[in-house]
Amino acid sequence: MFNYLKFFMTNLMKLVKIIDLYENRVDDKRREKLSTFPIVGSIPPNIPRLSDLVYQYKNDENFDWRSTYVARVPANMVYSSPLYNRPYEIDLNRCERYIQDEGAFSYVLAGTGSGYVRPNGIFVSTQGGHRTTEAYAVSLNPNIELLINVKFHDPKSTEDQIIELEAKDHHVDAAKRNPQNTEHKFRSAYRSKENWAVKLFNYLQPFSIGIAGTLENAKFILNSHSYLSTALNLTEEGTVTRYLTTFTQNNCEKELLGNAIVAGCLFLQGFSEYISKIDKDNNIDSFDLMMKFYFTEYGSLMSMVDPDARDLTQTDLVKGNSLYKGNEPAVARFVFCYNDFIRVKRYKISGRQKTAIPFEGSEDKGWNTFISNAHPLMKPALGQLATTKFF
Repeated sequence: MFNYLKFFMTNLMKLVKIIDLYENRVDDKRREKLSTFPIVGSIPPNIPRLSDLVYQYKNDENFDWRSTYVARVPANMVYSSPLYNRPYEIDLNRCERYIQDEGAFSYVLAGTGSGYVRPNGIFVSTQGGHRTTEAYAVSLNPNIELLINVKFHDPKSTEDQIIELEAKDHHVDAAKRNPQNTEHKFRSAYRSKENWAVKLFNYLQPFSIGIAGTLENAKFILNSHSYLSTALNLTEEGTVTRYLTTFTQNNCEKELLGNAIVAGCLFLQGFSEYISKIDKDNNIDSFDLMMKFYFTEYGSLMSMVDPDARDLTQTDLVKGNSLYKGNEPAVARFVFCYNDFIRVKRYKISGRQKTAIPFEGSEDKGWNTFISNAHPLMKPALGQLATTKFF
């Protein structure tokens, strides 16, 4: 069986450049919009530049690498480590809201970031991924400078020592900030009648889905409203409605996992052509039947041949999400479930394709589109995830 954990762990050691992540993820409309905002304030000219400090660190034996320096750091020199930080989770919606709310990128409000220079001279940010993204989004200048507290590793540090120090610096900052959790944020926003919260509440009410105790006598619970917003942003509202209708009418589980919602909606929309074809050829709602089969019937049916058989859970679909926050693995698992369900039930598949959602041949454009849009690190794994039983 494919070792998903081992596959992804081999890629966690790779550093990523913050501005490259932005360029790879931002769409043209948002990129153009944010670049129209001004920059307010500046960094005092007497602050040393990171490049000068790095030169001294690598070439001057008298350089005091044990001290912390406030430095001007170009966005182009800011890297992040997925081992302890979450660069792939930098929230572009949050960055956009910050810039819009302030009407600019403000050096005063941005404050001071933090990070380490490694023995090879590369600067790794431990605090400040969002502010780097915001500064670059407004300026589109890779050399725009950020004010950052720069620390230096012992030149003789091992890789494990480097990661430990950086991770501690990142964790202390995260612990100090102690922001509202998502439930508290939604509850306070809904009670104060903020438009976005009221809109989500009203959308979920017909499904009897409550967030953070705001819907009395709710039959279902959704603890992560941000994932629902993501699903509505990435797919059509009708797609999200279909997923939630299927999930709740079949009583799949009492608590909805947000990342499973996103993956399910991406599956429905990305492979809608094949799903519609199966539905039409067999006069069924194949997605509804698949969800009912795996979430409520599979365990009892299979227990006759396997005493340990159980129903599918959302956790099965999204496992590994703590390591990689993208949706592609869960979408691939939806593909497996769908193809396997159609095979088991022996529903009609028209054309020359071997599976309901084909992987090869003239009719595989849906899968090819999915693969082409996937994160480069995940592409080699997705084919196996979509063809291998995982629970």
